[in-house]
Amino acid sequence: MSEGEPHFCLAPDICHDCRTYPLPHQGPDDRFSECMVNSVIAVLVGHGYPPIKNVNDWAELEMALAGFLYTHETKENTK
Repeated sequence: MSEGEPHFCLAPDICHDCRTYPLPHQGPDDRFSECMVNSVIAVLVGHGYPPIKNVNDWAELEMALAGFLYTHETKENTK
C-alpha cells in the first residue's frame, strides 16, 4: 500500500496499526487534570454508577485513565 492510499482494516479490533491509544507519554499533559477525572466521574454517575466518594477510588480511576491514555515505555524498554 502506498502512502496516501486509504487504509481499510478488516480487523480493527485486533490490528495494532489502527489503534489510536495509548498515546506516547512524553511528560506532563495539561489535558490530564483533576477536572477531566471529575468529568469522567460525572459521566459514570450519569449512567447510573455510584458516585466516587473515597480518595482511593478516585486515585484508582485516575491511574486506570492514565494507563489507557498513555504508553508506559521507558528508554530501557524501547531498546
